[in-house]
Formats: sequence, structure tokens, C-alpha cells
Amino acid sequence: MTLELSKLTGQVQAMGRELAARHHKYDSLVKLARHWLEKYADRGELLRRSAQPVRAAIPTAEPLNFHGPLPPIPPRFTVVAADGSQIQPDRHGAVLYYLINIGSLVYRHGSGEAPLACSEPLLGYAEEELYEDGLLLSGNLLDLRRDIAEVTRLADLCASEPHGPVVALVDGTLLLWVLEERSEEWQRTQVMRYLDQLGRIQESGAAVAAFASRPRRSEVSRLLHLASVDGDAQRAIRETNPLEHLPDRAIFETLPPGARSALFISPASVNQNFYQPAGQTVHFFYLNLSAEEEEPVIARVEVPAWVAEQPDQLALVHAAVVAQARITGDYPYALARADELAFISAPEREALEEMIATSMMRVGVMPTPSPKAYYKSLTRSGRRRYGR
Repeated sequence: MTLELSKLTGQVQAMGRELAARHHKYDSLVKLARHWLEKYADRGELLRRSAQPVRAAIPTAEPLNFHGPLPPIPPRFTVVAADGSQIQPDRHGAVLYYLINIGSLVYRHGSGEAPLACSEPLLGYAEEELYEDGLLLSGNLLDLRRDIAEVTRLADLCASEPHGPVVALVDGTLLLWVLEERSEEWQRTQVMRYLDQLGRIQESGAAVAAFASRPRRSEVSRLLHLASVDGDAQRAIRETNPLEHLPDRAIFETLPPGARSALFISPASVNQNFYQPAGQTVHFFYLNLSAEEEEPVIARVEVPAWVAEQPDQLALVHAAVVAQARITGDYPYALARADELAFISAPEREALEEMIATSMMRVGVMPTPSPKAYYKSLTRSGRRRYGR
């Protein structure tokens, strides 16, 4: 064993003490945040102009302490969900490639039909697929391509659904994270590819939403601090925010079962710079997924403006997410299954590597990993190249 756990004893004990102290402080901060939520509930209009510069949630017309009860769950509706996983290019491997696997599920609530499950793998190996502006398509660049593939799959599914209430779900966020060091034109190109697919979903008549389990964002916490300094953005930046590391979900654990919070607008720069001009401004709310007499389970749900501004569409998303989450226990069933379908196991990856190696040998190319990869394969399989 190479990890000497005995050397971590003191650090783990110190960690326990730190967490205990943090928990005590956490309780007092939650009380302060909830007090401010009530005190400044009607200050939304005052705060709207100064929220974005301090990366705070931007209020809408709803009071900050708004509680929206669970709407009636329609007897029949369809949920389509997509999620993805990937294999990163390995420059030490025998061959350079990437794999994106998109899992999707169509769940027709109330129909009695079995869900339609599918996974679609995409292998990238050509030069024009592997590189973008001279950079190997890995890390955040590959994440970006996977995100676009997920929403494209959703758009395809929505376009093929018959008319009726349809909710399209992705995991995490609707906000495409792009490399800010790249040119604005490059960023715009990537975001527009994503927004084009949201537009296809809108044209299909479906609603679209992103679901985040156990969210850690603190945008409402920042908004409450801003309210406490009378909406003065410069003062909010200058002064210490006691709520800075308090996740928004802690504030909304008082939501009744099935209820949602007020709607807010994301302050993310990509939202203001690209989504808003395209009419796709991302709104969000917090949602208590629990049933009566259960501990609160708070999730974050994001929707574009064209869902947020249509009461029927917003109510459909609200009801559908709660109904789905209660099937599996606090996480939408369709998203959970899409994740399972997208997952690439270690044996599957090994089988793919063998398939690739066999294909190369058939065309007279001998696959050869780098020396580093070779020695790592020895040590991690329990073998050693040297006697000691």
C-alpha cells in the first residue's frame, strides 16, 4: 500500500475539529440569511441594477421570499433526458482519440409504456476532430463538445415527439462554460451552437430545464448581502460578505414540500453577453423535492426566458421535476437512467482499446503506447519491471 494512512491521523482529526466549528458557524449564518430574505423581500427592483457586478442573483418581479406551491401534476406528459460521458485523448496511449457517449431516455408519464432508452457513442480520431485552433480537444474543450452533443440529442428527441406536454432535462446547467481567454468571436460561435439547439427545443413546443442536485452556488447569498448594504455594489465588493460561502440551498430549506422559490436570473457573464440577446436568458429557482414530513431536499432548476415567462410551461417543469424525483428518491428518474446509459465502465474502455488495437494491426500498424503508459500499466496491475 502506497498511501500511508497513519500519516494522515493528525490531519483527519484536525479536519474533524474544523468541520465541527464550521457547522456551528453555519447555523448562525443560515439564520442571518433567512432573516435578510424576509427583511428585504420587496427590494428586488432596487437590487436589480446592481446585482450583476457583484455576481449576485438578479431578482425578477417575484418577491425574494416567494413560495410557489407544487402545481397539479398532469396525468400524461413526456420527459426526455440526455446525459453524456467521455474518454479523454491520451497522448501516452497507443493511438490518439476521444469518445463521447450520450445516453438518453424518453419517459411517457401516465402512459404505461416502457421508457425508450438509447446510447449514442461518437469516436473522434481524424485530425480535424482532434484539434481546434491548434489545441488538442481535451479537458474543457471536450466538455464543451459533450455539452453541445447532449442538448442536440435532446432537440432531436423533442422534434420527434408527438404533440403534448414535453419536458426536456439536462443535468447541471444550461449555461455553457466557455474558455474566457479565447476570442469573443470563438466564444460566440460555441454558445450559438448550443443556443441553436435550445431554439429547436422551443420550436418543438417542449419546455427545457437543467437540474442540479445538492447545488453549491451562492448567488442568492450574495444578493442578500447586497440588500443589507442598500444595493450599493461598490460597498458590497469592498466589505466582507458573511454569507459568501453559504450555499443558497441552505436558505431555502424552509420551502414547503414540493414548493419552489422565487425566480432569479443568473448573473453569469455568458448569460448577459450571449444568452440574453438571443432571448434565452437563463433563470433559476430552488425546489424542495421532498414529500410531506420528510427532510427537505433542495435542488436548483434552470430554465430559459421563454419557459420562465410562460406560467403554463414553468408549472409543467416544476410539476414534472418533482414527479420524476419522487420515483427514484430526490433525483429525476429520466436523468438517472440517462446517466447510466452514458456511463463508460473500465471493462468497456478496455474492450474499446482492444478493438482499436486489432483494427490497427489489420491495416499493418502496430499500436505502441508511450514508455510512461507501459510502466504505469505494469505497476497498476501489480507487476514490476524491476526487482526492487
